[in-house]
Amino acid sequence: MTLKSWAYLDSQNPDAKVVDAAVAPPVGTSRDEADRTHIYRSYFTYDLTALKGTVVHSSYLWTNEKTVVDCSAPATIEVWRTRPVKSNTTWLRPPAEIEKLLTAKRGAGAAYCPSYLGFDMVATLNAALSRGEKSITLEFRVAADQEGVGWTGRTFDKPVLSATVNHPPTVTDLKLKYPDRPCGTLAKPSPAARNTVFSATPSDADEGDHPTVLYAIWPVDHPDQRREFHDYYGTDLSQYADGTVLAWQAQASDYYDQGPWSRTCYLVMDLTAPADPPKVSSRTYPEGDSPGGGTGIEGTFRFDGAGDRDVVAFTWRDSMGYSGQVPARHPGGRATLKYTPKLRMITDLYVASVDAAGNRGPEKNYRFRVAETAPRVDVVVQGVGLPSTITFIASKPETTAFGYQLKDSAEVRLPAVDGKATGPVTFTATGLIEVAVRSYANNKLIGQETLQVWVTDAPGVESAEFNLDTDQVAGKVGSFRFTPHSNDVVAYEYNLDDEWKTVPAADDDTAVLPWTATPGWHSMVVRSVRADGSTSMEANHQFNIIDTRPTAYAHDLHSWPRRDGVGVPLSVELESQLPNLTGFVYRFDGGAEQTVPTEGNPYALITVTPTHAGDNTVVVQALLADGTRSPATTYTFGIWSGPVVTQTPEGDGTVGRAMTFTFHPGLPDVASYRYSFNGADEETIQAGPDGTATVTYTPGSWGYNDMRVTSIGPDGTESDLRIAPFSVRDNKVAVYSTYDWSRVGIGWTGYFYFSTQLFGEVTEYHYRVNDGPEQILPANADGTATRVAVPFDRNGTNTLHVRSSTAGGELSPVTDYDFTVGDAPYVVSAQYPSGTWSGGAGVPGTFEFSGGTAGIVSFSWQIDDGPSTDVPADSQGRASITYTPTQNFETHTLSVTGHKADGTDTDVTRYSIYVSNGT
Repeated sequence: MTLKSWAYLDSQNPDAKVVDAAVAPPVGTSRDEADRTHIYRSYFTYDLTALKGTVVHSSYLWTNEKTVVDCSAPATIEVWRTRPVKSNTTWLRPPAEIEKLLTAKRGAGAAYCPSYLGFDMVATLNAALSRGEKSITLEFRVAADQEGVGWTGRTFDKPVLSATVNHPPTVTDLKLKYPDRPCGTLAKPSPAARNTVFSATPSDADEGDHPTVLYAIWPVDHPDQRREFHDYYGTDLSQYADGTVLAWQAQASDYYDQGPWSRTCYLVMDLTAPADPPKVSSRTYPEGDSPGGGTGIEGTFRFDGAGDRDVVAFTWRDSMGYSGQVPARHPGGRATLKYTPKLRMITDLYVASVDAAGNRGPEKNYRFRVAETAPRVDVVVQGVGLPSTITFIASKPETTAFGYQLKDSAEVRLPAVDGKATGPVTFTATGLIEVAVRSYANNKLIGQETLQVWVTDAPGVESAEFNLDTDQVAGKVGSFRFTPHSNDVVAYEYNLDDEWKTVPAADDDTAVLPWTATPGWHSMVVRSVRADGSTSMEANHQFNIIDTRPTAYAHDLHSWPRRDGVGVPLSVELESQLPNLTGFVYRFDGGAEQTVPTEGNPYALITVTPTHAGDNTVVVQALLADGTRSPATTYTFGIWSGPVVTQTPEGDGTVGRAMTFTFHPGLPDVASYRYSFNGADEETIQAGPDGTATVTYTPGSWGYNDMRVTSIGPDGTESDLRIAPFSVRDNKVAVYSTYDWSRVGIGWTGYFYFSTQLFGEVTEYHYRVNDGPEQILPANADGTATRVAVPFDRNGTNTLHVRSSTAGGELSPVTDYDFTVGDAPYVVSAQYPSGTWSGGAGVPGTFEFSGGTAGIVSFSWQIDDGPSTDVPADSQGRASITYTPTQNFETHTLSVTGHKADGTDTDVTRYSIYVSNGT
């Protein structure tokens, strides 16, 4: 805040004041050089005009003591809000003190001397602003009881008053919307419908603030029913009766403050929409099946409120989703809509009357038929700057002329001859071009529409020899012809086989490119070059050329881990697209020539067995029907040098059963092998005289396993690393049960399922429950899980022990499967088996309770959410009840809980009763 002025009063000069002196403001008692006693008070006036219309959110007045006469002397500093310093202000006539703002102990006992002085001014400034004050005057003095005693004198820096303020937002332009209505007065309230949109424009003087608007509304005769709301998408006023007059206001708020409430507006509830649909008519498009107007022809539609003075406007929509509203000339009067149908043939226009509150009456469905009058048009595009051809065919026999018009160009008319016309049209740009086309009858527009024409200046590319219709053989001599699709073409640039080249254009702007075919799939890109150096869009011409040489490929060489190796048969696919192919001849690694027929296919599959690692070759030629051969292809491929691994027994291994792996050399002169199983430490084994070695491995876990082996020569030469994966089956029985989720107790039966990965070998399962006798169960011959029923006779943790047996009597390790038996009672009913449709309305059912756990003395039961009923148990812990359903085809839940003598309860059994129809 700006310090407007400051002044001090001196008891030694009682009839004057000192204003804006170039000294530090004095306070308290001190002596001058002449040993005279002075008592000082200082006054500071701050300008508040810059804060007008704001709310102060933070404000602080602070200063520092500059000098102190005696730091050991106690002094109480006071700051007061006072009346302004005036021209006649003196020590004898000081400004009146209005409000003490601060009392601060200084001098003796203070932590610092000279010291800091500061305090919050938010409340003080906001109060001053609310009083409309333009300035505030603050007095610094020593408390009256100390002011003339001792040496309390001190001087201060001029106090600094800071303030952070916010302008509360305001609102203007209050109205109702959709339709627009004024704020309304009590004498003339604006009508409002059940759902009304309130609108007010918020304004905030602080840049960056985004105020929101809050509304309040209340019946004028019940201000106690005032409610406040935000209007985002319209407000529901259906709670107010028709004819109720409501007052409303708006208030804007920003992040910090709420602005003042606006003036009061008024509305009256209008809940009654116009009763009848409007009358709709059109001379251009009469209602019904008689075609009117024409394609693209605007029609005039007249809406009539038929004198209903409640009607002030008409709303309309069409089948395409276009909509609008037009005002009536006067309440209950007519309105005119200029509308061009968007659909061909049948169009629906839905029109409703609207009252001043925005209530819509019932819709009138005005259905009419649009005459097909626009011409049928075909455009053959030749490019940019060259004459293209546009052809018209009339839709109506009365058509005498056609017109077409490009954007920003004049319309061109063509006379219709026998309902047709053809003319030139020149496009000046590429892309999607709009062309307006029209039909005329004696200069009267009878139909029109807009076409979207794709225009490209990419050159034409043609070749009698090289196209997608025919695959030529490599070596074929032919040519490509490039034709212009723009004017002033001087050359063509083309990219064939990843190289851009240029061919000059002839006088007619065309060019011919001779070419001798090379094998493979080709995608030629061509663009024309104009005299100014600019180029056209690109054309793409694709074709395939058959290689005279066959191809050979071994897919197995690209698998991982590698499966190929010395002595391992390898499939190689031979292929040729040459016409009249009958077969192939090939040599493998310099061996004898062999022949393989194709039998009408373009390929054949051969098998070769490599005898050495490294490069191997297949030389192949295609055989043709005329007895000739194609040029030869040499296919060279590398064979993995890693040892070939065979195993006994073949196929999957089994946990606990030994497997034998034999390493066969992929390189000559193998001295040893270094190997490991499943990432374990590597081991080394010496090779035998034939270069092989055999190791035995007993799997300890089932699933994926692998063995890794490398051969080592006498000189330390290592082969490729062979990774030989193999699968191992589990030799233990797997057990699972649907009982795991349940808490049923003694008396219930659990079902368990045994399965094995040794399908085909296991013939039976041996199992026992806890310490019970072992029982034998045949294994399912189809490989599915075998089910066993286990009656529950012990609460808590139970263990099912199971092992499998093969036909040869080999027993698997024992699987121990723990399960927990709860203590929920056992419930059974002969008339209503659980979860089974049975019985019927009026058919009684007996439900027997038992088991669950030992020591049950009573049961409580209830049907669905009905009352709970207790029933005592007999000496064996049993009880029964009778329940008779009253309705067919309904379900009920019987909940049963057991109670023991020690006062504890069992888990709850929930038994499903499905009531049938009694038949």
